Amino acid sequence: MDFQMKIVRVLQRGNYVIAITRGPMDIDGFKRLFDKVIEETRPLLDCKVLIDLQDSRYQLLPAEVAELADSIDLQSWPQHNKVALVSSAEIEQYQQLAMLGEGLAKRSVKITVFYDTKEAISWLSGIKG
Repeated sequence: MDFQMKIVRVLQRGNYVIAITRGPMDIDGFKRLFDKVIEETRPLLDCKVLIDLQDSRYQLLPAEVAELADSIDLQSWPQHNKVALVSSAEIEQYQQLAMLGEGLAKRSVKITVFYDTKEAISWLSGIKG
């Protein structure tokens, strides 16, 4: 798994973190990715996080997803982060991310899964289409 992360600070529109992943990802890759999101967004207020997983492949089992969701340290997680996960167009990949999103949402993480990057950006920025 390989990922790149970029922080964008827009004076009147807020703080954004964009993460683009490539290659195969396992549950440990997701843990590293979320740990990096926590690290990078902790000093930022009301950060909007776009995680683009369109070029990644993963096989997340329900037990792994539950473990990952439970392992997120909510004391460290910036409470006002808003996270958009963008899946590839493959239904299996989307369903696995949706399962992860649901598990994190149950723990009060503001997170939604999308097929389309433009829709994810609109949701993050509060633009209604």
